[in-house]
Amino acid sequence: MSPQNSPARPPSAHDSDEASRLVAIAQEDYANRRRRDRIFRAGVFAEPAWDMLLDLYVQEHFGRAVSIQSLCVAAVVPPTTALRWIGRLVDRGLVLRTPSRHDNRVVHISLTADGRAGMEQYLRGRRSANGGGV
Repeated sequence: MSPQNSPARPPSAHDSDEASRLVAIAQEDYANRRRRDRIFRAGVFAEPAWDMLLDLYVQEHFGRAVSIQSLCVAAVVPPTTALRWIGRLVDRGLVLRTPSRHDNRVVHISLTADGRAGMEQYLRGRRSANGGGV
């Protein structure tokens, strides 16, 4: 597997503090998006790919496998829309589809190394924009 198509590495012990801070920023972004959706009419702000990337980043930090079904829920869009966006993310090398080892009906989605690097670059920029805090 090429580096861009391999699953991202989990955070190591030496960078766990930074990883935790970046995850907190991702969680805050996701929560802000859901709050915005509650205030404005549903469908006004739709970025399912971004919701998916945020969710994958957070879930990976906690060591949780993410199924396609879970990712559809996280994106807050109909399954057909979510599947189309998952396909785009796969095509761009940001996420990887992997069949479940335990259930042939389940496919897991994970960030690739490129996907994780992009998320970390964005989240570090957000942290810097907030003066180093969450």
